[in-house]
Amino acid sequence: MHERTLLPSAGKSLSHCNFPGAHTIGKARCSTFSSRFLSPGSSGGPDVNMDFVQSLQQLCSGTSDSTTTVAHLDLVTPATFDNQYYVNLVSGEGLLPSDQVLVVEDDSTREIVESYAEDPLLFFEDFKNSMIKMGALGPLTGDSGEIRMNCRAVN
Repeated sequence: MHERTLLPSAGKSLSHCNFPGAHTIGKARCSTFSSRFLSPGSSGGPDVNMDFVQSLQQLCSGTSDSTTTVAHLDLVTPATFDNQYYVNLVSGEGLLPSDQVLVVEDDSTREIVESYAEDPLLFFEDFKNSMIKMGALGPLTGDSGEIRMNCRAVN
């Protein structure tokens, strides 16, 4: 078992790499990833599969409402919780810009993504451990937190 708690260069927690793995299931609206094809230079660097980006553009340009058209976060195995999300990232096919950046901004983060792409059991174990740690967090109370009426905005 690989015990990692911090990424050395960025001081980020391991969950920075394995929580996004939950994106192996789900969908996203075109409006959340349209920057991938509207500004190709900011699409995630040389690791981006431009054929994939063009397919996203084609999907989203077929409608006038980018808030209703959706794409699977993982186009290969959209209904399976697996490590395909990481395989997609290594192949330059991460749907969300915030996901694809995991392989282009930091070498130590890229190494973790590559290890999850190669070893699904490692991803499952690390994801499980991170979820257990997150589940043990106590709720914020009083002035230390808030229950948001709209998750996208502070009350």
